[in-house]
Amino acid sequence: MPDTTTFLYHLACAFATAEGAFGKGSLPNTDNNPGDLRLAPWVQHPVVKGGFWRPTSLAEGVAGLYHQLALDIARGQSLRQLVYTYAPPSDGNNSQNYLLETARRMGLDPATQLDIPLWTFLTLERIP
Repeated sequence: MPDTTTFLYHLACAFATAEGAFGKGSLPNTDNNPGDLRLAPWVQHPVVKGGFWRPTSLAEGVAGLYHQLALDIARGQSLRQLVYTYAPPSDGNNSQNYLLETARRMGLDPATQLDIPLWTFLTLERIP
C-alpha cells in the first residue's frame, strides 16, 4: 500500500491510468480530463461536451480529479464503491477488472481492503 501521506496522489494516478489519461490521443488526454469526469459542479461555468467535462487546462483537470476523489473519500466510500460509480458496468465497463487493477496499483489487498472506507488509509502528522 502507498504511504498514507501520498494515498490520494496514488489513487488519482491509478484512476487516471485506468481511464487512459496517459494514452496519446485518448479523450481523457486530449480533453485535459484525466479522471474522465462527467461533471464539475465546483466550476462556475463548466464546459461539458459529449457528456464529459472539458477543463480549460490539464492542471484544472487534475485538480478536479483530486477534488472529486477527496469528496468521495470524505463521504466514506470504499474502493469498490468508487470504481463502480466512476466506471459502472451499465456504461460497458469491465468494472471488476478496473477494481482489481486499481487495487493492484494501490497495493491494496483485494481480499480485505476493497470494501472498507478509504478514509481508513488517511493520516495526518504534525509539521513543526
